[in-house]
Amino acid sequence: MPYSFIDIEHRKSRLIKAVFLFLIVFYFAVAYLLWVVTKFFIFFNGGVSSLTGLLPFGEIPLVIGAAAVIASIHWTVSSRHMIETIIGVLEAQPPDEKDAYHQTFKNVVSEACVATGSRTTFSPYVIPSSGMNAFAASDGKGSAVIGVTEGLLATLNRQQLEAVVAHEAAHVVSGDSQTTTIICSLFGIYAALFQGLTRALEGSTRRQRGPGKAALYLLIILVILSVTQFIGNLLHMFLSRQKESRAAAVAVKLSRNPLALAEALYKISRGWRGVGQIPNSLGPLFIMSPEYSTLDESEGLVSDLFSTHPPTQKRVNLLLAMAHADASALKDALKPKERIDAEKGLINLKEVPKKSWLMYDNNAWQGPFDLETLLQKGVGPQSWISNIDENFIQRASEDKILHEAFAKESGEAFRIPGALSCPECRVPLSEALYEQAPILKCGHCGGAFVDKDVILRIMVRRDYAFSGEVASDSEAALKERSKDVFTRALKMVYALACPSCNNKMSRGFYSYGYPVTVDTCDACRKVWFQKNELEMVQYIYEKFATPKT
Repeated sequence: MPYSFIDIEHRKSRLIKAVFLFLIVFYFAVAYLLWVVTKFFIFFNGGVSSLTGLLPFGEIPLVIGAAAVIASIHWTVSSRHMIETIIGVLEAQPPDEKDAYHQTFKNVVSEACVATGSRTTFSPYVIPSSGMNAFAASDGKGSAVIGVTEGLLATLNRQQLEAVVAHEAAHVVSGDSQTTTIICSLFGIYAALFQGLTRALEGSTRRQRGPGKAALYLLIILVILSVTQFIGNLLHMFLSRQKESRAAAVAVKLSRNPLALAEALYKISRGWRGVGQIPNSLGPLFIMSPEYSTLDESEGLVSDLFSTHPPTQKRVNLLLAMAHADASALKDALKPKERIDAEKGLINLKEVPKKSWLMYDNNAWQGPFDLETLLQKGVGPQSWISNIDENFIQRASEDKILHEAFAKESGEAFRIPGALSCPECRVPLSEALYEQAPILKCGHCGGAFVDKDVILRIMVRRDYAFSGEVASDSEAALKERSKDVFTRALKMVYALACPSCNNKMSRGFYSYGYPVTVDTCDACRKVWFQKNELEMVQYIYEKFATPKT
């Protein structure tokens, strides 16, 4: 098999077109066969003993026309709101503007849209699942979605993410979504007809002692429909495999990085792909089937006919050959990324800039000082100061940062407009990023107010290292889980007021598997974590809940 992505794309495109055209012809041939059988029973019931006139070629255009009209109507109805339905089933959401991982994904999708030169608009979506997978869907009307799971965003680096998005974009620009929709619509008619006639046959059999002519007619039709569905499904799965191979070739053409796509597929194959959270019926839409199947990972005629995705090893080897690399190149893909200390990595979005000031005191300029030290030195509103970054002299009251500090010290109601307050310290919470996800952080006590949907993102990401204090507290919490203290801690105690809605929050363990005591607001779906509690939940998740590869 050639290793040029151009050759692969052309070869697969020809094969896909041939199989697709065969399925179209097959659909109309079955429609004509059903008409012939129906006509035979009509004539037979009327006393006609000869089959003459049952196969007039002049009726073929009429039958094809009727079948085409029925297929068009069914396709229009079934494809209406298709994308919205898929998004709803997967509970996918648009990227969070405050989440750094989500914004990276959004930028990558925008770049892929430009790279394809397509008029189709790509909309990014994120699936709240810790599994690793990605999908694409198009309605054929100029709109398409590319979705990835939280687990995928947390695991892949940017180059690998670009390759996966290019793969999904390739499905859209190649028309794979429309092809799948058309085939499903065509043979969905026969599936619906099969179900309806099955019920009719059961009713006819109950009403008559013998099979009867009507029951015999229904039985013959059901046999034809059953064979039709079997052949249609086989060819559809075969077609799906070919489309996956072509999408990989087009992705390499778009990203020019076959090694990144090989690394991404290798990572996905060694982890949890979302089975149980992603319906099996949507499996063909994803870059890799959510459920592991021995058949999917096999080669040969049987695998080609009964599985929707090519074997991972074959896909990876082909991409490695394009990159002129071998399996040893994948070792780097499995190396965990370097983690940083959580305190150093926490980004406060409204943090006081780390400016340094000089203060004129005792007839001399002293410093430079940071804000805390400057206040300790006794700087007042009338003190002369100079910010070394701005390089001019002014009264301390004229400096915005110092003015706010003076207002806070004097007991004035200094607040960030619209900011929520810490439920324990009553000081304004600051917007911050932890594991690149948005949280509200208290700079005084170190507590964090986090949306439940954001907690999943934090748990699957691996940017920050855990301190010795977090690790020891987490291990102690796990040991206490089996003791009576668990029962006592699990009882709901209403204490702190929710910073968002002011309702009383319930205090108890985050869950049985995560024996960390937190405060939860059921109305707002948000959780208040005291210092280190969020990191402890993340530590326990990483230790036990992460699937082993």
